[in-house]
Amino acid sequence: MDQSITPYLIVTLGAVLLAVLAALFALRAALSSGEAGQGWKERVTELDRQIGDYDLIFGAYPGLVLVWDETAKPTRLEEDNLWGEPKVYGSPAALASILRFSEKGKAKDLSRRILNSLADHKTISKTENAVTLRGYLAGLRERGEAFSVSISLPEGNLIEAAGRVAGRQVVLWLEDVSIRGEDERAAISRFETSRLTSENDPKAFIDMMGRAPFPIWRLSSSGQIVWANPAYVAAVGAKDLRDLVKSQIHLDDATSQLVQDVLRTNQAQEDVRHLIFNGQRRATTISLFPVNGGIAGIAVDAAEADNLRQALTRHIRAHDELLNAMDEGIIIFGADQSVSFHNRALRDLFKLEEGWFKGRPHHSDWLDYLRDKNEIPAQADYHSWRESELSLYTDWPEEMPEELWGLPDGRTLRLVRMRDPHGGISLLFSDMTDAMTLKSQLGTLIDVQKATLDKLSEGIAVFGTDGRLKIHNSSFEKMWSLSEEDLKDNPRFGDIVQLCMPLYHQKAFWQDLAGRITDPNPEIRRHVEGEIKRSDDKMLTWLSKPLPDGATLVAWEDVTSARRAEAALIERTQALEEADRMKSEFVGHVSYQLRTPLTTISGYADFLQNGGAGEMSDKQSEYVFAIQSASEDLAKIIDDILDIAAIEANVLDLDLGDVNVFDLLDKALDYVAVKADDTKIALELRCDEDIGVIRADETRLKQVVHNLLGNALRFTKPGGIIELGGKKAPGGGVMIWVKDNGVGIPTERQPQVFQSFESSRGGAGLGLALVQRFVARHGGWVELESAEDQGTHVTCYLPKEAAIDGAHPELFSENAV
Repeated sequence: MDQSITPYLIVTLGAVLLAVLAALFALRAALSSGEAGQGWKERVTELDRQIGDYDLIFGAYPGLVLVWDETAKPTRLEEDNLWGEPKVYGSPAALASILRFSEKGKAKDLSRRILNSLADHKTISKTENAVTLRGYLAGLRERGEAFSVSISLPEGNLIEAAGRVAGRQVVLWLEDVSIRGEDERAAISRFETSRLTSENDPKAFIDMMGRAPFPIWRLSSSGQIVWANPAYVAAVGAKDLRDLVKSQIHLDDATSQLVQDVLRTNQAQEDVRHLIFNGQRRATTISLFPVNGGIAGIAVDAAEADNLRQALTRHIRAHDELLNAMDEGIIIFGADQSVSFHNRALRDLFKLEEGWFKGRPHHSDWLDYLRDKNEIPAQADYHSWRESELSLYTDWPEEMPEELWGLPDGRTLRLVRMRDPHGGISLLFSDMTDAMTLKSQLGTLIDVQKATLDKLSEGIAVFGTDGRLKIHNSSFEKMWSLSEEDLKDNPRFGDIVQLCMPLYHQKAFWQDLAGRITDPNPEIRRHVEGEIKRSDDKMLTWLSKPLPDGATLVAWEDVTSARRAEAALIERTQALEEADRMKSEFVGHVSYQLRTPLTTISGYADFLQNGGAGEMSDKQSEYVFAIQSASEDLAKIIDDILDIAAIEANVLDLDLGDVNVFDLLDKALDYVAVKADDTKIALELRCDEDIGVIRADETRLKQVVHNLLGNALRFTKPGGIIELGGKKAPGGGVMIWVKDNGVGIPTERQPQVFQSFESSRGGAGLGLALVQRFVARHGGWVELESAEDQGTHVTCYLPKEAAIDGAHPELFSENAV
């Protein structure tokens, strides 16, 4: 402050001024009563002059003076604004310099606006525990504590403030050090220019980011918005900054309440809420914090952080669900050694109650609980063991091996301890009881398998992916003349090959087999087998088969004796086939040679029967008829023999066409009806007329049906019944059957009935043989059911379309028209 005008002088002048004013009022009252004299008038004139001088003195002081009369009772307004109603004195320049830091308002609120603008800025004083002007004024008015400080404002401005008690009055001096010695009019002009520049240039607010893309705003000590950046103005829908300051629009009602919390606690406040920006509802972090002269606020888009928070929550939930789905028991202790997580498998493993985990029990409590339930290994010194477990929180070893817990109930648990970055410990328990049992059983099984392999006659060798021998049996040693010494220490495949080369020296074979053992390519390691002949004339078959674990099995079998026997069988088969061929040629030749004289006999018999040599007697006609019947039977036998020969020579082709099954059966039944009447045998047809059409050789099917009916007539006694039937079969084909109640076929003879020239009761033995071959030629098959003295049932299964390979080749060639 100006040393020429001390605070004490100002106090004295103020007191004198008040006294003069009081005397002046008294004099005027006295004069008005008509009792005052000329002396009093002179006295009043003198007091008016002194008051003018005091006003000049206050006007010359480059600051403001605020005076509280503490004898007056506070009004409701004073209780509301907390500052009371001090009187303000000072020059216009001083008033302008202070008001540039305050918010706009009405003239009657001048003192409150001045105090609100300065009350919460930082102060500089000689004492270490400097407080704000608000705190100093409270101490001055309540306890009379004088003070003298400097108030630090934005842009580096300093306001010197001093407070004193003058009788029953409290006085506050405020002086802007920047206007000392400056002309009053020049200072006022500079303040107005600075105010306008500050309103039009956001850069004037050095502690705000006027161009930030997110809302930033500043509030006064009374919670009034005094500045905001364009992002805030746009967010609340204001026209411009002036409109915003005038209307005092907050982001939402909760933000207004947050402002009051900051004013009340003088602490930063933060909250995350969903607000509407640009028509979109987004999560926003609102931060309000005290600054010099008021409060600053920032609203940052927290959508990404909110999404990350939700993703983290989902991840944690999924992680917990995953751990709960695991078969291993898991319990996690935090850095404070209390339970932070456990899964269902842990409760089931130790038979724990869910309620026990409420309250996050301590690690030591958990160990005590397990001990009481007899669910930990027996310990000679339990307390020392527990302390060693808990010491892991502070002394974690470089390597933590797994541990097996043998429980009193016979179970074996595998324990894995893990340390997390925050200092907690996770424990994973696996019930290894079954695994240990299986391991023991596996060892026994391996021993049994090894003993079994040694009993095999095949040589077995298993090589790993590194080409080393893993498993072999004794037959492998004997087969390749290897000793136990040769195969010890898991020799490589190449070393074994060198020992086997004298018996089989084809290097290309061994190289190919080595590739199948060591090459990871599945195309090369595929299952392959073959046969080799060694230098000792032994024949070996071999196979290479990849195993699931990447190893390769190589098996050898000595087939020397089998190949010799096979060669002998091949020679015998070839001899039999040659004999059968010669038989077929002979039968065909003989049958052909028999046809010529048979034709002559049949022709002369017909000539005689028709009266070509004159009329014959009944006895002669009977003889001629017998000759004709025998000729027909013999001709049929010759035809059957030729058909059999053609079928066995694979030169019989089918003449395919559409065959109506019902018509075929109906005509066949008519063909044998006369013969059946002669033998008093009843015939029955069981077939639907709409059974349909199949693609087949109609001539051959007639032969099939006629042969079946002929056999049935031959072996059915007079008075018997023969049933001819047909029906649709599953898959679209048909079933044709002939059933009789004749003498039947003995069981021991049934396997031979479909062989050529085999007959159980006389005859050529070709009927059923031709039936079976014709049906097979169509792609079907024949079934026979028979019991001696009960009859025979033969069923033929024919496809919807005959097999193409049985038809004339020209019908199905690519060039056929």
